[in-house]
Amino acid sequence: MSMQTIFVMSDEASALSELCAGAGAVAARVTAILFGSEAEAAGAAGCGADRLLYCQPSDGAVPEDYAAAVAQEVKKEASALVIVNNTIRGRCLAGKLGVLLDTAVLTSVNALERSGEELVCCRMVYGGIAQRSEVFTKPYGVLTVGGGVFEAAAEPAQAAVAPFEGLPQGGLKRIACTPKKEGGVDLVAAKRIVDVGRGLAQEADLELCRKLAAALGAEVGCSRPVAENNKWLPKSNYMGITGVQVKPELIVALGVSGQIQHIGGINKSRVIVAVNKDKSAPIFKNADFGVVGDLYKVVPALIEKLS
Repeated sequence: MSMQTIFVMSDEASALSELCAGAGAVAARVTAILFGSEAEAAGAAGCGADRLLYCQPSDGAVPEDYAAAVAQEVKKEASALVIVNNTIRGRCLAGKLGVLLDTAVLTSVNALERSGEELVCCRMVYGGIAQRSEVFTKPYGVLTVGGGVFEAAAEPAQAAVAPFEGLPQGGLKRIACTPKKEGGVDLVAAKRIVDVGRGLAQEADLELCRKLAAALGAEVGCSRPVAENNKWLPKSNYMGITGVQVKPELIVALGVSGQIQHIGGINKSRVIVAVNKDKSAPIFKNADFGVVGDLYKVVPALIEKLS
């Protein structure tokens, strides 16, 4: 399907500029729907969409409770693509929209391209060892896109802001909301990143990595096990196919084995420098420069040289 209209939906205002830029590159019309306040919508008006509708969930409602109302809005178009931010709430919304629009949901899409009249969606499959290109054969399509896939436009257009006219429908009611205590960093915007892997022996040794990051003017990111299994860093810091996908000028990978899931999040970096004591580690196949050595000896030497 040609799908000249794209709806972009997010529960995070910061994600709109990237998603709208990706949508605007392949569609004639872009409508953004933000699940947030009027003030947040006003701050995000320069996202590049043609119009921005804001919806502040109320009375314990959550974004996916508005799926039926969103589907009605989408169906005003004869055909349309829906791009949802790849968050927990976003994926819940995407699943419901797929049912209501009678279409498939493609997750973790990493590219959108035009091929004649067709809108082609690309994503990694089989754990990241292959790239699959797919098109929707029905009038509507739904997909999720993570951070770092698209680049925000340098001078995005100002969207016309208006409230979203729709009521929630859901069997669950939120009774409390506790903000996360963990703090994250904007790895997508970082020019340099120190990438921490499972080669780090203990959480206290993160201080060594932070010292290197300070010397480089870099942010600290990590592989998925460091954040999810060890819980040494916030989940927002892990890079990979299902995490943040980054494109910095430099990544210094410390003790990173180089599994394909992680490589899928960092392989667009301009320069990758790897430090690993295992000379057979897969990371060396993807690195521009590699040091076979103990990171506990190499990193202090780097810090001394850079300080």
